[in-house]
Amino acid sequence: MKEESLPLDFFQQFRKVLARLPDRIAFQSLAKAGKETITYGQVDLEIRVISQYLSAHGVGPRSKVGLILENHPRWGIAFLAVQSAGAVIVPLDILHSPETLARLIQHAGCDYLIASSKLFETLEQVQRILPGRLPAIVIGEGRGLYPSWDEILQEEYSADVTIPLVPRGIDDPHVILYTSGTTGEPKGVVLTGRNLYRNVVEALKQIQVTPEDHFLGVLPLYHIFALIVNFIAPLYCGARTTFLDVIDAQRILKTFREEGITIFVCVPQFYYLLHRRILSGVAERPGMQRFIFRRMLAVSRLARRLFGARPGRRLFKALHRQFGDHLRFFGVGGARFDRQVAETLADLGFTIIQAYGMTETAALATLTPIGAAGIGSVGKPLPHCEIRIDDPDRTGIGNVLIRGENVMKEYYRNPAATREAIDEEGWLHSGDLGYIDSEGFLHITGRAKDVIVLSSGKNIYPEEIEHFYESNCPLIKELCVVGIRDETSPTAERLHAVVVPDFDEIRQQKIVNAYNMIRYLVETLSQQLPPHKRVHSLEIRQEPLPRTTTRKIKRFEVEQQLGQGRPNGVNGAEVLWEPADETEEEIVTLLEHVKSIGPLSPEMNLELDLGLDSLERVEFLSTLQQSFQLTIPEEEAARLLTLQDVIEAVRANLDRPSSGAVGKRSWSDILDEPLGEDVPKRYLSVLRRRPLVEPLVLLIAKSVKLTGKVFFRVRAEGLENLPDDYPYLICPNHLSFLDAFLVVAVLPNRVVRRSFSLGYSDYFASGLTAFFGGIVRTIPVTADRNLAMTLRLAAEGLRRELVLVVFPEGERSIDGRLKPFRKGPAILATKLSIPVVPVGIRGSYEAWPRGASRIRMHPIAIRFGRPIQPARDESIEDFNHRLRQAVAELL
Repeated sequence: MKEESLPLDFFQQFRKVLARLPDRIAFQSLAKAGKETITYGQVDLEIRVISQYLSAHGVGPRSKVGLILENHPRWGIAFLAVQSAGAVIVPLDILHSPETLARLIQHAGCDYLIASSKLFETLEQVQRILPGRLPAIVIGEGRGLYPSWDEILQEEYSADVTIPLVPRGIDDPHVILYTSGTTGEPKGVVLTGRNLYRNVVEALKQIQVTPEDHFLGVLPLYHIFALIVNFIAPLYCGARTTFLDVIDAQRILKTFREEGITIFVCVPQFYYLLHRRILSGVAERPGMQRFIFRRMLAVSRLARRLFGARPGRRLFKALHRQFGDHLRFFGVGGARFDRQVAETLADLGFTIIQAYGMTETAALATLTPIGAAGIGSVGKPLPHCEIRIDDPDRTGIGNVLIRGENVMKEYYRNPAATREAIDEEGWLHSGDLGYIDSEGFLHITGRAKDVIVLSSGKNIYPEEIEHFYESNCPLIKELCVVGIRDETSPTAERLHAVVVPDFDEIRQQKIVNAYNMIRYLVETLSQQLPPHKRVHSLEIRQEPLPRTTTRKIKRFEVEQQLGQGRPNGVNGAEVLWEPADETEEEIVTLLEHVKSIGPLSPEMNLELDLGLDSLERVEFLSTLQQSFQLTIPEEEAARLLTLQDVIEAVRANLDRPSSGAVGKRSWSDILDEPLGEDVPKRYLSVLRRRPLVEPLVLLIAKSVKLTGKVFFRVRAEGLENLPDDYPYLICPNHLSFLDAFLVVAVLPNRVVRRSFSLGYSDYFASGLTAFFGGIVRTIPVTADRNLAMTLRLAAEGLRRELVLVVFPEGERSIDGRLKPFRKGPAILATKLSIPVVPVGIRGSYEAWPRGASRIRMHPIAIRFGRPIQPARDESIEDFNHRLRQAVAELL
């Protein structure tokens, strides 16, 4: 648009667009019922009629009108009609409770409401709370209590009036917007016409928008960012905006293709999801395709950085076709955007325009230009805006201050908050931290109030940490990093993560112990971060994290909820539910035999709500199948995450009546169960004596032993403690990938011939490693899935007088310290009455710690202790404790 065609007077500009494009579609809404379109001419007509109706019913310059509407074209028309009538508009967040809405309506002094029939019940609850019933217009069916929008449009009003009906000064209040309030009570931000329309005019000078452009709006219009970008800006230029009634990724992509969307603006969360899905899709491709993708991405990045070229759109055509043929650019704003994601999307050929601002600056303060410059920043200040960094530290990071025509007039009826936010020189203290680079681009590092100060004195910006874990762990859907008290210092904090798992991904991967798996992955990922940025503890939650309308985490709410559940995520919620029939009653009874439980609900997660660990889960499902005389296949059992899943599985597999014998099934019964067809033949072959292969196994062991001595000066002590009789277990601590190889390598030949082990299935399930694992007698297992079969296989091997080498910790230590022992080895030892040789390994952590990509030459010592024999009637828990103590003493 040319500069002279962009006045600050919105209605003046709207009349120009209307004169040229009366039949052009301004808005459309896509819903299940179909597509609803409204032309510029219809927008003009409805503004005229509704504003005249409001004026006739007392709405004028002293009035304030609250909008309680979902995203819809008539949200925008209502906004303009109220503006035309001369009143102040009060957009309200429909996600607020009726009590909060009523409080805001009273605070703003609203004397009229416009609401949607879809929110009729909310409207009525608000009216009952207010001291006096307010007049209102309902868009949709008014149910006889209110005039409906459509009824008003049928009434006769003058077609000759000029809108606005009541002109007002450009510096008069136009809107009161209540902030989402991530740290407390919302405040009413008073924005003038100059605040709103100067931002629109200056932004459109930098980003050319034409009547041919088509915006897709998914953000709520009661938020200032969406109001400016998806409503006011398109109307200024004669463009079109489409709104969706349901928001999901597939629906958005379909709309891109079918509607010819050219501009899409959203909050960072959408682009994080897009980035994650692209990289996850690549990770599932064959190795050569992954290699080619990485090389193409590197070429695109090099071309962009060296020459400002953008070859990604041609290199990744298949990806771009998912967004149709018309997409011009993505816009992002509303929260800090991760630089790595911005860089990757740019390398893939997407044009990214990033904006920065806040409600107090009418959404905008900076903008990145179209092109390669400024990627990873939030851009440069708009011409009517100044930005400076106050009190920078030695890295240049300080408080971001903003001054200009976009800065709000005040906080409504809150002079103290206004004085705190805007100083005497007119600088708005944004509350954000950032720095300005040598080219003048602003970079936001986080919110000042969110900074976590560690015991080391280092400052942590949690959004950076959160995105790192979310983008690298597919099992994490959401994550919030908070600071909790560090026991080493009463004034310092350490990092704690509140995690919401991606249960769809967990179910797809058949993970039954989400907490342990997520903890393990978080610990491993942490090794890629500097020590002060690592998460040290976590808890699991099933409910989505509380967020604002721009998807910012409400950290103060998360922090208030800390400690309300155990670290493993078990909730103590009292849920009223009664079994519906005898089948459900028996399932509950069986569950109570395994675990002491409180009030139940079918939606409760077996692990996170009911607290079943992996072995308790095996006991429960085994007892369940015995009692109901049914078989639930292992693959199906791995997908049973909730009590409702269990109930449905029982009903689906129930082909005969219950045995009536409700009781806990013992581990002896489980281990004595014969190995059936569910056990792969290649697993059974590992347990057979193989005289022809044994020389090769011994040669491999001797080669590993020699290599260990040369590079790690491996020293074995206490080999004389190994029993002469078989079977028995060898149980070392676990520090490194090297452990299993070195422990077996230093064993006497007679033991090597009889040894077998359990290995993580990701490493030994297929390919060359599976072949090698078969040679050295490794059974591929998953930590939690198919656990009953794993223990039965191990028991079978021990009954054949073999020696089982197994790590009771179940995983490598993340810090070199001994972890809690899982009960599997103790179950085998106590139920089969066989001895266990404890083993202490030192030095392998320093040689190759978990998460490290480089091996260091460091001395390794392996110390074998005296065998410990389970006592008669000794409990699994007691023997497990005794075993761990024996290993600890060897360290």
